Amino acid sequence: MAERNTELKFILVPYLIKLVMTLITWTCRVRWHNKAVLDQLTEQQQAWILSMWHNCSTFAPWAMRNRGLTCMVSASRDGEYVARLGALFGHDTVRGSSSKGSSGATRAVLKLLRRGKAVALTPDGPRGPKYQVQQGVLWLATAGNAPIVPFHIEASRQWVLNSWDNHRFPKPFSTIHIGMGDPVLVSRDEFKQDPEATAEKVRVAMMRNVDALKQAAAQ
Repeated sequence: MAERNTELKFILVPYLIKLVMTLITWTCRVRWHNKAVLDQLTEQQQAWILSMWHNCSTFAPWAMRNRGLTCMVSASRDGEYVARLGALFGHDTVRGSSSKGSSGATRAVLKLLRRGKAVALTPDGPRGPKYQVQQGVLWLATAGNAPIVPFHIEASRQWVLNSWDNHRFPKPFSTIHIGMGDPVLVSRDEFKQDPEATAEKVRVAMMRNVDALKQAAAQ
C-alpha cells in the first residue's frame, strides 16, 4: 500500500506543479535576453551544456520546454519528481550527479554530448555550496568537447525560499527574465593544469549572466 501511495504521488504531484506553473506564467510577461545564443546552438545542432544554478532549476523545464534537452537530475526521491516534471515539458532525464566523474549517469551524459546532443545540469547541485562550480561539469565539457552556456531565470517579483540555494519562484503578474550567457570554452589542457581557475572562469561567466538578469528585473 505504501509503495502504491508513493507511486501515486510521483504521478500526481508533477502534474499539479505543472498546472500551478502554467497558471502563474500565464499571468506573466516573459522577456528573453541574448536568445540569439540559443537560436544559434539549436540551428547548428551541436553538443552544448546548459549550466544553471540550482536556485532557478524548478522553472527551467518550463522556460526551455520542447527544446530537446536531456537534464541530469539527482537520483534522490525529490529527483523523481523533478524528472517527471521535466518529462511533462518534453525533456529526457539522466539520473545521477555530475560531481562523480566515474558515475553511470556522467558516462551516459558524455555519450549524449559525443552524439551532438544538448544537456542541462546544475554545477552547484544538488546540495551546494551555492554558486560554486563543481568539477563534474568541467570534466564533461572537456571530454565531450562541448561549450558551457550559462542560463538563468530572474523575475521582477518572486518568492525566495530560506533554503541553502535561496530557491526562487516567479510570482503571478511578474515579468520573467530568461537569459543565456555567452558560451564558455574549456580546453582539456586548461582544466588539467588548473581546475580551480577553470571552475572560477565558469563561475564568473554564470554570475555575469545572473547579475545582468537581476539588473533587468529591477528596472
